[in-house]
Amino acid sequence: MKKPLNFLLIIVFVYCLCGCNKDDETVDVVAPISTDISISTSQSFISWVDSVDLLQKLNNALSYNYGNANETETEKQQSFNVDTTQVIATINFKTAFQNAYSDINPSNNSVTIQLEKNIGVELKADGPGGTYSLITSVLAPGYNPIEAPDCSHNAFGEHIDEIFDNELNANVFRFFIHTTPDDDRCINFDRQRNEIKSYDQSPDNLLGTENETVVYNWKFKLNSGFQSSPNFTHLHQLKSVGGDLSSHPMYTLTTRKSNPDRLELRYGETDSSIILKQTDLAPFIATWLEVTETITYGTNGTYDIEIKKVNDGTTLFTYSNNSINNWRPNATFVRPKWGIYRSLINVGDLRDEEVLFADFKITEIE
Repeated sequence: MKKPLNFLLIIVFVYCLCGCNKDDETVDVVAPISTDISISTSQSFISWVDSVDLLQKLNNALSYNYGNANETETEKQQSFNVDTTQVIATINFKTAFQNAYSDINPSNNSVTIQLEKNIGVELKADGPGGTYSLITSVLAPGYNPIEAPDCSHNAFGEHIDEIFDNELNANVFRFFIHTTPDDDRCINFDRQRNEIKSYDQSPDNLLGTENETVVYNWKFKLNSGFQSSPNFTHLHQLKSVGGDLSSHPMYTLTTRKSNPDRLELRYGETDSSIILKQTDLAPFIATWLEVTETITYGTNGTYDIEIKKVNDGTTLFTYSNNSINNWRPNATFVRPKWGIYRSLINVGDLRDEEVLFADFKITEIE
């Protein structure tokens, strides 16, 4: 009985040994797939305003080639230096696929782009004294970007000065307007104006031109008890220059006496205006407000405005339009204006006012 059993064990052993040898001989080694993944850029230099703008511009500039691989098998990275003046963008295979592919030209797997933050043109109060000179030095060096009622009210003196504000912990501009005798530059007497502006004597980067995107930033505060005209009390305007419609503002931020008083965003495509949006004025009183207004100038332009409370970031007002006519026939540029410009037709509804402004900024981003 033992001999047949031993013989059977020998046969099984030999079979297993042969099987193992056969498996060893048929192991296939899969060669990695040769391919070329790469990254390229359409720009070697990018000027950026904020992180959203930077990432959008990088996304538009960078192009990727995945060769024979799938996009999901690769990883893309952007490495910024400490002061964000340079970014290195790369493409590589994910770890799990590095043995499956052989990159035949790894030298084109990265690009370097130089970066520069566009801080725009800023007008900041720097303390009492020399206010008109400060405004002029930024908005129109050597000229006069101030439209104040000084000529009709010499006894008061300059109608814009600077004070320290405890809420902002910074110096701010104070714009005065008096129900009498202030008027509109000794030219118009049914209204009164105390505004600053850019205009044809200003540097080019303060003038909005066709196909250009511009961001306007500023802060302002209306004192408790602020009184508005039922006609108009403008705090900000964007006005076209050149052509037949230059006397009428394109966009206006105005307050109006009503029930209740309201804040209006007005738009004028021709020589008359419509209300794009309005809201109760009460939440805007006695608090510092921060405005961001972004506009692309052109017949098929875009417009966006946001007003927030400075103290807690609460958004009080927004409006956005991705297709609106922001260019008037025969216009040469568009200029911003800030201050207080109001009707005197119903002067009994008004009082002497002090409107505070701070941190004006104009930034061309395209």
